[in-house]
Amino acid sequence: MRRPCLRSVPTRENTESTASLENVTKTFGATRAVDGLTLSLPRGRTVALLGPNGAGKSTTIGVLLGLFPPDSGTVSLFGGDPERAVRQGRVGAMPQEGGIIARVTVRELLTFVSRTYREPLPLDRILALARLTALADRRVDRLSGGQAQRVRFAMAIAGDP
Repeated sequence: MRRPCLRSVPTRENTESTASLENVTKTFGATRAVDGLTLSLPRGRTVALLGPNGAGKSTTIGVLLGLFPPDSGTVSLFGGDPERAVRQGRVGAMPQEGGIIARVTVRELLTFVSRTYREPLPLDRILALARLTALADRRVDRLSGGQAQRVRFAMAIAGDP
């Protein structure tokens, strides 16, 4: 049985796109996770990737963020290379899990993450936006699941994307 994969859907051309994928394919071994995907994400719009488990949604996001290259096709983020846009702090991504270092406080972790960006949001602003101000001095490995998700969100916005 063939696993579902994300495939090309007709899109309206938009010269003001934030991100675009053109005929992108990505495979992992015998599994084709993304199959000829062409997609344009317009500026100022919220877009959702919907599909069943294994459809290629996470793979598409990974390719878009430059976490791994497509097998074929082209990817553009803010008109250039995805890795460059991420390094410049123009993009914030919140993983579903992981990304939190144990035995440090929320403040220490967010200070560290912030310092990796050229022009980060002020720490107090990050804490407030993520509703973490009261938890700033708590160790991250002592947080509830929901609080840990808020830390992941704070890490995603630290660079002021």
